[in-house]
Amino acid sequence: MNETVRTECFDETPTRVVSGSGALASSRACLAGMGIAKALIVCGESVAGLPHLAEFISLCEGCVELHVFSGAQPDPTDENVLAGGAMGRETGAQAVIGIGGGSSMDCAKAVAAEVGREGWISAQDRPGEPTQIDHEALPIMCAPTTAGTGSEVNPFSVITFTGTERKLVLNHEALYPRCAVLDPTLLTTAPEPVRIAAGLDALTHAVESYVSKRANEGTRKWAAQTIRGVAKYLPRAAGDAQDMQAQAGMQRAAMVASLAFAQTRLGIVHAMALPLSALFGVPHGVANAVLLPHGMRYNLQADLGAFAEMAELLGVDVEGLSADEAAAQAPAAVEALAAEVGAPRTMGEVGVQADAIERMADDAMQSAHVQVNPREMSREDVIAVYQAAM
Repeated sequence: MNETVRTECFDETPTRVVSGSGALASSRACLAGMGIAKALIVCGESVAGLPHLAEFISLCEGCVELHVFSGAQPDPTDENVLAGGAMGRETGAQAVIGIGGGSSMDCAKAVAAEVGREGWISAQDRPGEPTQIDHEALPIMCAPTTAGTGSEVNPFSVITFTGTERKLVLNHEALYPRCAVLDPTLLTTAPEPVRIAAGLDALTHAVESYVSKRANEGTRKWAAQTIRGVAKYLPRAAGDAQDMQAQAGMQRAAMVASLAFAQTRLGIVHAMALPLSALFGVPHGVANAVLLPHGMRYNLQADLGAFAEMAELLGVDVEGLSADEAAAQAPAAVEALAAEVGAPRTMGEVGVQADAIERMADDAMQSAHVQVNPREMSREDVIAVYQAAM
C-alpha cells in the first residue's frame, strides 16, 4: 500500500497527527520543528530489536542524537519511569519518543515528566487524586506499534506502583504528545494475540465513551467511527499482519476513540480491568476484552437506545426488535467478534484467581472511571460482574 503521508490537527487534542506508510521516517521533521538535538527513545525490549527502529535511528544520524531506553515493561512500573528518567537526564535529552504499544507510550509520557524532576513519579501514587506536574516536562512524540490505546493523542499514562500493587491512571495536559506518528507498517511487527488484544481495547474505549455520563454529540461521532472500524477491520488485521488497509483502519479507529474518551473518560470496565493487570499481570487489552461484555450487560438499562445503536454499528440488524432485545444484541455482538478473532473469554483463562475478587473490587471502586459510568455501581455490583466474568 503506497499511501501519502499526511498531517492532521484536531480540535480535541493539541497533538499533531502524521499518518501513512513511511510516517516514521518523515517524523524527523517533527523533531526538527521542535528544535530537538538530543532525544530519548522509550520502548520495550522487543521493539528495541526491530529493524524499523534501527532504520529510524540511522535516518536521524547527523540531525538528532538518539539514545534508547528499552526498559518499558508490558505494564510499565514506577521503577521503569525512575530508570528512564535517570537515563534522560544523563544523556541530556530534550524530548522523549515513545515507540511501541500503549505501555511504552505511557511509560514515555511519565519519563518525560520524570526527567524534569527526579522522583516525581513516586509522589503520584495517590488513588483518586489529581496528577501533579508543576515543573517543565519534556516534549513528547509517540509512534504506536499496536492499534489499541490511542495513547499517542491523549494525556493519560497508566503506571503500576510496585510498592502498593496499584495500577493508576495519571492525567495531565503536560502529558499530551506534541506529535503522533501513525505508520501502519509498524503494526506488522506485533504478534497476532497482541493485535487482537489491542483491537478489543480500542473497542472498549469506544463503547465506554459512547455511554459515558460525559458523552456528547461530538464524542459519540468519534466513538461510532471506532466501533464501525473495529467491526470491519479487526478480523482482517488480526489474521493478516500484512493487510495494510486493515492495519491503517485499526490504527485510525484506535486514535479517534482516544479523541472521544479523553473528554468523556471511560467506565466500569476500565476501572475493573486495572486490578487484573496490577495483581495478575494480565495485559490491559486482554483484561478489557474479557470484561467488556459483562460490563455492557450491567449498563444496558442505563441507555437502551445507545446500546441498540452500538449493536447496529457492530453490524447487527435490529429492525423489529424491542428496545431491550436490540440493546442486548450489543454485548452479544462483542462476544461474537471476540470469539471470531480468538480472544480469551474468562478471567480464569488468563490466570485470575477467584479469591482475589474482593480485593480487586476495592481497588476498582477507587478509580475515577466509576464516576462517569452510566449506571451507579456499588462494591457488591462490581463483585457480581467479576464473578460473571470468572
